[in-house]
Amino acid sequence: MTTENANVKAEVRALLDRLPDDCSFADVQRGIAVLMWPKREDGSLAPPQRLEPEEVKRRLREWLKSEKDK
Repeated sequence: MTTENANVKAEVRALLDRLPDDCSFADVQRGIAVLMWPKREDGSLAPPQRLEPEEVKRRLREWLKSEKDK
């Protein structure tokens, strides 16, 4: 196990310890999503990076084409 994987497990364990005993799967998923969100140097959450509409369209066309070929 790499150090990075051990840190991930430790972070998730700490998250589970912080959540109430009656938490839902959605609460756990939300907590993990926050852990995975890109952070700034000061540890705060970075704002989402937006894609230009044309890039979204290009990616969607590419994805739809790959799904059609399956």
